[in-house]
Amino acid sequence: MTDYVLGCDVSKWQGDMDWQKCAAAGAKYAFIRAGSITLNTGECYTDYHFMRNASLAPDHFPVGYYWYFRPQHDPIKQANYFCNLIRNEEQLMPPVIDCETDGGLSDQQITDAIVAFVAKVYDDLKVWCLMYSRAYWLNIETVYNQIFDEMGLWIARYNPFLDHPWGDAYKYPILKPEDWDTWLFWQWSAGGNGRGAEFGAKSKSIDLNYFNGDQVAFDAYVNKPPAQVELPQSIGVKVDIEGVKYWGQINKVDE
Repeated sequence: MTDYVLGCDVSKWQGDMDWQKCAAAGAKYAFIRAGSITLNTGECYTDYHFMRNASLAPDHFPVGYYWYFRPQHDPIKQANYFCNLIRNEEQLMPPVIDCETDGGLSDQQITDAIVAFVAKVYDDLKVWCLMYSRAYWLNIETVYNQIFDEMGLWIARYNPFLDHPWGDAYKYPILKPEDWDTWLFWQWSAGGNGRGAEFGAKSKSIDLNYFNGDQVAFDAYVNKPPAQVELPQSIGVKVDIEGVKYWGQINKVDE
């Protein structure tokens, strides 16, 4: 196995985390769930353990925050809520958009919603989101957009026999995202691993991740200032959700 750097990601499902135990087990960083939006009513909410996790993670333990995204609901509303949650929290890793559900939309509609969310977060926090998803989902549910070129990839793939998340993609091309040539983080173990207690969680299992590099590379990554670039003018995003039209990353327009 390559000398990857181990970390975890947590949410309300892990209960009250013992962060000192998490670090002692070998985790060097964590992604913390900030919140999401309800499936039916479209109300944004904060993860029950967000404040506790954000406040109790050890000093200098790099953390990042993720948002479980539902593309069928207003992406700007979700981005605003997410940014307001994490704006004043110490974070050494980028915010994350967690993409797992299609909301009954087409691949183009899903992509438009993702881009609107990501661009709004960038406009607000001046940092690009990481994309969290599975290769299969990305290949089926999205189409290429140039904003993906700015987004690092956190890929989910559970195969204990691989040393790379798409190590067998030569046999199964669908298991490598078409729009990313490399990855930054790999969620390689999750439900059913029985390692929750080992890493200080109340849950039986816990999500475990690798950073694509050694400790020196990881330290350089978390200490590197985010790139400051202009939002691409040619994104041409149009999102029409719940009767509200959005152009670009910010502005509502009346038509």
